[in-house]
Amino acid sequence: MAHRRGAAGLALAAMFAAMSAAPGSAAADGAFERDVLAELNRVRQDPAGYAAQLAAYRRFYTGTVVATPGAHVRYQTEEGVAPVDEAIAFLHRQRQLDALRPAAILRSAAADHCADQADDGAVGHVGRDGSDPGARVERAGGGRYVGELIAYGADDAADVVRQLIVDDGVPDRGHRLMVFARDIAFAGVSCGRHPAYRTMCVVDVARTSDGRSRAAARFNRLE
Repeated sequence: MAHRRGAAGLALAAMFAAMSAAPGSAAADGAFERDVLAELNRVRQDPAGYAAQLAAYRRFYTGTVVATPGAHVRYQTEEGVAPVDEAIAFLHRQRQLDALRPAAILRSAAADHCADQADDGAVGHVGRDGSDPGARVERAGGGRYVGELIAYGADDAADVVRQLIVDDGVPDRGHRLMVFARDIAFAGVSCGRHPAYRTMCVVDVARTSDGRSRAAARFNRLE
């Protein structure tokens, strides 16, 4: 589940015990993180194809509740299918973009925040020490020109990215826009357990591999 108003806006209605696909089970080897980045890149490089996938996903809504076959959770959404239809229309207008490349400094900053919230159960972009994403990237040895996406409660990598693209409950659809931002080229992903929402994924993105300016326009939106 992405954080309401600060990340994707879905409310967890029910959860089940089986967690074979949860981020924590793959954290040691980074498989879940690699899958999230691969899914983000698939969407960026084939938006029309992803639109067709969302059209199929739309069938799993009953009013404002969505439950996919075999899913471990059901979601109580704020808006029902409206943002799904909006996302489909957006994707059909969206041009293909280059793949995001992995960046160690961005991943280190994302892991810092993921570990912080795994410990205290907080949500959002501000760390216990008051740090924002830029400060965490600086602490990892980079610069402040970064953006950040966070999703909570996802079953798998596809669920992480779908929440960001649909962006239920977020009026400006800032997550969707950031996924398709043309002025980002690198990403660092860290996923793990969350005390309240079961799982979380942090994605830090930037125009450069270390978040430093390369005579580029500043990119520091927080989503």
